Amino acid sequence: MTVTWTYAKSYPDAPHQYVLRDKVPAAFFEYYAEKIREEGVRERFELRGRVATYRYWYGPDGFKYWRVGQILNRCKVVPQAGC
Repeated sequence: MTVTWTYAKSYPDAPHQYVLRDKVPAAFFEYYAEKIREEGVRERFELRGRVATYRYWYGPDGFKYWRVGQILNRCKVVPQAGC
C-alpha cells in the first residue's frame, strides 16, 4: 500500500511528516494507531517554549510515529553520538 506523507512545513525546527486519517486507507491508519497505543512509549517533547508528552512507537523502519487526533506523524530517528 503506497501512502504519500506530507512534510510539515510549519515546523521546520521539528522536521517530520504527516498523513490525515481521511486521506489514507482506514487499515493503514488503524495499524499505526494500534502500534502506538499498544507498544508506544511516553516521551516529553519541547518546542518553542511549549512542552507536551506524546506516546511514540519506534518502528522497525527507522521512524518514530505518534498521533495527534486524526493526524498520524512520523520522523526519522537519528541516533545520538556516543549511544
